Amino acid sequence: MRVRATAAVALVASLALAACSVVLLYAVHTNLVASAQNTARDHVDKAAHQLGSGTPPADVQAALPDIILDTAPPAGSSSTASADQGASASVGTPTGTILVQAFPNRAPAHTAVITLTWALVPCTALLVLLVAYLAWYAMGRALRPVENIRAEFADITAHSLQRRVPVPDSDDEVASLAETMNGTLDQLQRAVGRLRTFTSDASHELRGPLTTLKARLELALARPDRAEWTAVGNEALRDTTRLEDIVTDLLLLARLDARQPLKLQPLCVTDLLRRTLAERYPGQPVVLVADSEPDEAVLGSRTALARLFTNLLDNALRHAHSTVTVEVRHTEHEVVVEVSDDGRGIPEPDREKVFDRFTRLDNARTRSEGGTGLGLAIARDIATAHGGTLTAESPRTTDGGARLLLIIAREEGDRVHPVPRTGDPGTLR
Repeated sequence: MRVRATAAVALVASLALAACSVVLLYAVHTNLVASAQNTARDHVDKAAHQLGSGTPPADVQAALPDIILDTAPPAGSSSTASADQGASASVGTPTGTILVQAFPNRAPAHTAVITLTWALVPCTALLVLLVAYLAWYAMGRALRPVENIRAEFADITAHSLQRRVPVPDSDDEVASLAETMNGTLDQLQRAVGRLRTFTSDASHELRGPLTTLKARLELALARPDRAEWTAVGNEALRDTTRLEDIVTDLLLLARLDARQPLKLQPLCVTDLLRRTLAERYPGQPVVLVADSEPDEAVLGSRTALARLFTNLLDNALRHAHSTVTVEVRHTEHEVVVEVSDDGRGIPEPDREKVFDRFTRLDNARTRSEGGTGLGLAIARDIATAHGGTLTAESPRTTDGGARLLLIIAREEGDRVHPVPRTGDPGTLR
C-alpha cells in the first residue's frame, strides 16, 4: 500500500509538473515572439516617420539596421503586422515611394525556450523525487499506528484476550479502527469467558447425574442378589431423565446462541397461555388474568414462546407457596406478561444473576427442587430473539415473592394480522 500510494503521488506530481512546464514554456515563447513583433512594428513606424520628415534613407537604415527599405513598393500606402511577414509600411518621399519592412527576430525566443527547458527538466525530476520521498515518509508515519495495531493483534491468542491494540492520539480513522477492534476484542473476551464458564458448568451438571447413576449401577451389580432392581431402575430412569433435560436445554441454548432465524407468525399471547396452562398445568394453582379487550397480535414463534412461558411457570411453581399469577396486559405498542408467585422471592442483588446459565440461588440449590439452572437463561434468550425483554422486578406487595416481567412489541399498522380467538377452528397449531 505504501509503495502504491507513493507511486501514485509521484505519477500525479510528474504529470502536474509536466503540464505546468509546458504551460510555462508556451507562455514564455508566446510573450517573447509577441515582444519581437512589437519591436519590429515600432521600428517600421519610427522609420516611416523619419522618412516622411525628410531624413535620408541611408541615415534611417544606419539608425535602424533591422529594417528593409524597398524603393519599388506597390501603389498606395499601407501598414500590416503578420507573424510570417513582420511589419511593413509605404512612405511617400521626395524621391519616390519607399516600402519599409521589418521582421521579428524569433531566435531569442527559441533560445530562451531551449535554455528554460534544460533548466526545467532536472528541476522537475528533483521535485518529483522530493514529492515521492515526502509521500513515502508521510505514508510511513500515517501507517505506523496501523502496523503497531497489526503487530499487537497478531500476538493476541485465545489465551491472551485481555490484551488490547494501541489506540493512537490522532483522533482519526485509524484511531476509530483501533477502538472498534478493542470493542470487538472485549466482546470476544466476554464470549470466550462465557463459553468457558458454560462448558465448566455443563460438565459439572452432567457429571453429577452420571456419577450418581454409575454408583447406583455399580452398587447393584456388586450385590445383584440383594439389589432391588425396580428401585434401581426407577432411580436410573430419574437420573437419565435429568441428563436428557440438561442435554435438551444445552442444544436449545446452542441454537439460540447461533442466532438461527425463528419461524415468526402472528400470535395471540393470551390464547397461547391458555393452551399452555390447559395442556401442561391442569389442576395447578395458576391464575391467568387477562384484559377483557380483544387480544393484540405479536409476531413470534409459537414453539419458542410456549417454551418461554413453560420455563417461567415451572420456575414460579417450583418456588411458590400456594399460588402463581399470570397477568397479560396490552399497551399501545407492547404486550406485557407478568408471572408472579408468593414464594420467597428474589433478593435485589440477584435479580440479574438469576438469568445466568446454571445459576441457582442459595435457597434453591437443592436437587430435590428440580431444574437445570437453564430455564430462565433460555427464557431470556427467547425473549431477546423476539426483540423483547425479560427482567426480574420488585414484588408489588410486602408479602414478597418473585415477579418476572416479559415485554414484547406487538404488530402495528399494515403488518397487523387478525388473530383468531380460542375456540375457532384452527386457532392453535
